[in-house]
Order: sequence, then structure tokens, then C-alpha cells
Amino acid sequence: MERHAAMAAHHLFGLVDPRHYEPLSRREITPEYRDALTGLLPDTWSLERGDVWLQARRPAGPGPRTAPSPTQGFKIHVSSAPAHTFRLFELVVPVCVEHDVEFKAAADPVMLGLINSKTQERGFAGKFMTVYPPDEDVFVRLIETLYRRTADEPVEGPYILSDRRYRDSKVLFYRYGGFRPPRRLGVDGTQTTFLVAPDGTYVADERLPCFRLPSWVRDPFEEEPEPGPEQEQEREPGPEPEPDGTLLKDRYLVEGALTFSNAGGVYHGTDRVTGRQVVVKEARRLTNCTAIGGRTVDAVDMLRHEYDVLRRLDGLEFVPRPVDLFPEWEHTFLVEERVTGIAFHDFWARDDVILAPYLRRPGRVEGFVPLFREVAGRLVAMVEAVHARGVVLGDLSPNNVLVDPETRRMWFIDFESSVGEDDDPALLAYGTRWGTPGFLHPRRSSRDRLLPCDDWYAVAMLLYSSVAPTTAFFALNPVAQDLILDELVALGVPDRVRSVVACLAAADVAGAKAVLADWEEG
Repeated sequence: MERHAAMAAHHLFGLVDPRHYEPLSRREITPEYRDALTGLLPDTWSLERGDVWLQARRPAGPGPRTAPSPTQGFKIHVSSAPAHTFRLFELVVPVCVEHDVEFKAAADPVMLGLINSKTQERGFAGKFMTVYPPDEDVFVRLIETLYRRTADEPVEGPYILSDRRYRDSKVLFYRYGGFRPPRRLGVDGTQTTFLVAPDGTYVADERLPCFRLPSWVRDPFEEEPEPGPEQEQEREPGPEPEPDGTLLKDRYLVEGALTFSNAGGVYHGTDRVTGRQVVVKEARRLTNCTAIGGRTVDAVDMLRHEYDVLRRLDGLEFVPRPVDLFPEWEHTFLVEERVTGIAFHDFWARDDVILAPYLRRPGRVEGFVPLFREVAGRLVAMVEAVHARGVVLGDLSPNNVLVDPETRRMWFIDFESSVGEDDDPALLAYGTRWGTPGFLHPRRSSRDRLLPCDDWYAVAMLLYSSVAPTTAFFALNPVAQDLILDELVALGVPDRVRSVVACLAAADVAGAKAVLADWEEG
């Protein structure tokens, strides 16, 4: 499983209940999509809830198709931006009914947002509707009919990475996979679905971030030209690294991937004009959509926003220098200076540094104290410099701070959640909802904009996490924040650590700086 897929699972199972993991099938859905489908389906059809989907079932008994439904075959996927869902229902559902073909659709707008969110596993993301043709002949006729119905309509959706786009459609994709596939239970409790090969053997029904057919299946449209980079069937669109690299804008040589998400990858490479090492961040259109002030913004909008923030902070020695922002094919890329270091939490988790389990080990606290003082002082100075540029970071967490373990130089990275004091009020309000649990000011969600105190609280929790990485639990039990630190102080952590954390949590920056200055002199 991809690292981001694991993050997605953790995130999704916590959405239904803030204190307990629950499957999404337990979330009560809103009525918009159910009502729309009910108005388009004949009375003889039924709608059933299934996890994040609404399943449209044709009537049982005698009819045009009485044979059992197949367990696998070519399926048609319809993708959609949030603004186009109801129009696509009107275009697609009557065709499915006319051909007596069952389908499923996202259960409501929230579920569609989850399906297309940044942390969704790439091989599963992008689908708004799935149509299940009973055989290949129906599949070929049906997808062409849907193409003609939608070709001249102003509808579009995200590219479905696991599929092949049908002709030049912006909403129609297809792949070969299971309809009601056999499953096997693994020793870890997870279930794996399978396809059945012609010889009866089971083959894993993989949902990859690229289009791939089973070895025994031929694509009925393989003779047709494929527009765009998806001509190579077994790679996803965009700059998938190859042995000799991929060149963007005839300038930036992509040499490898740092991480992937459904909204786009993050790559490392070389600027061939300057010879410098760069990071290339990719944004895919119509993914990770959210409503801000009556309009929908997607991953591309947020990448452009991050570029604007980087330019506003340009010149600060702890902020990567922005290099370029450009579109290529249907993606947008941000190029920035590459900085090196390890994540903040990894810095404090090193064997010779980690504190909490080894407080009683001789010399451990004494070695920790100068590191804490230095890092705290640098963080305070860095945030003050950012605020002086009229920017609030918004999402300051251990993942967004890099530290060079040798020089202890630090950098801030990932500024898509940052806001400027003169930004649109809707964006300022949205910023209050975007952050990392455990590093969010307790009163942040009650306000209509981000404030500098939000960053200072995050700095306090960063420093707290250097002592004990327990900040994520404080939302469940706020009293634990003081109890744990008090106990650690009783075990030997200097009281000044508690004082610095307390001052910064209260946005008393002058008080925190005074404690650090006195500590240095002492």
C-alpha cells in the first residue's frame, strides 16, 4: 500500500466519529444525489446504499436481460467536477436505463469529495459513476452513445489514473475489472479481489495509477489514436520518471519521485539552465476540490496560491526559492529550489537525541537542552520573519519543517495552506479549517480568519513534540497537555521547557524570548 493510501485509510475511518474508527457506510448521506437519481429512474428500478455509493439496480424478473450479471468485464467510469454532477446524471442515467444497464454513483457530494481528495489512493480515485455493461458488444455501443451525449456539453472531471480515456472525452474512461469479483481474506484481515483468467486461475484485480489490461484481454479501441501522454498504456499521465529522466518545459529534468498523492506527485530533478537541483510539484485539475466563498477551487488553484506565497516570502533564507510555474499537458507544475534535511519529528527521533523513553539515561537531558534552546530560538525568529511579510503559515507541523542534522539549519516547506493578510476573506476563512491535528489552536475553528497566534500555538506544539510526540491526543483530552508536561518536568525535563511552550501557546512571544535569553545566559 502506498504511504499516502495508508494516510487516507486513517483519515477516512475517522470521519464518521471523532473518537472511534467507523466505516464510511455508517455515515448518514445527504439527499441531493438520491433525489436526483430517483427522479430519473423508472419506478421499477431500485437504489441501494453500498459504502460510499448508491447502487442503481434494474428490476428483477422477466425483461430484456434476464441472464445473471457477469462477474467481470469492461466497465465505464464517469468522472465529474462538483459543479457538473447533476447535469451528468441527466445525460448518463437515461442511456443506462434505455440499455438496461446497472450503475452506481457517489452517494452524495461529500462522498464525491472524498473520492477525489488528495489523500485518496490513486488507483481508486476519480470515479463519479461506474457503469456495468453486461458484455463487450454492449460496452462498445454504450460508451460511444455516452460520448455523443456528452461531447458537446460543458462538463468535465478529473483524469482517472487507473483507466484509459475514451477518445477525447473529458468525463468518460474505461478499464477491465471485477463487477462482483471473488474475494480472499488475508492473514491481516484485509480482503483482496480477483479476476478469473480463461484457464480458471485467479489473478489479482489491481487498481493501479495507470491503465493496464489483463494478459488475456484485448482493448477493443486499441487501434484508435490516444491524445496526450496516456498513449503508453502502463504509465499514468504526467512526468512519471524514466531511467534517463523526463524533461518538462524543455528545461527541468525530472529524475525521481519524492512522494505521490491523488492531487499530483512531488519530484526531484535538475534545472538544465542553471544546473541547480529543484523540486517539482505537480497539480492535477479537478482533484482535491473544495468550496471557498461560493466557488470551487482545486489542486491547481492551490498550487498557484502556493507559488504566490513563495514569491511573497522570496529572499528569506529558510524558504525555498520559487523558480517557475507552468502548465504542461493537463497538469500544472511548480518548480522551487531543492533544500535538504530531515523532517522535524525525525530529527528528534534519532537514537542519540530522542528524550522521552530515556529521561533517566545519564547525559540524555543535558544533551537535549542545547538542541531545544537552539531550535526554539530559530523557530521563533523564522516565524517572526514570515509574519513581517504579512503571511500566516497556517499549517505548521513536523512534516512542514526540515532540519539539517549536521548544521541544524531549518527550512519551512509546503505553503499551500498559508495566507496573506490581504487575501480574499473567503480564503482567510477557509484557512481556519486546514491544518494538522495536534497543531491547531483550540479556538481556531471558531474564527473567520487565520491569525498569527495560530502559528505561535503550532510552534509551541512543535517544541512540545520534541519532548513527547503526544500532541494529537490533546483534542480528545485537553487536560493531558499540562499533565504530561508536568510529569516530564518532574522526571527531569527543565522547567524552562514548560515555560517556553506555555508562553508560545499563549502567543506571548516576548515572554518566550526572555526565557530563552535568560536560559542562554544561565
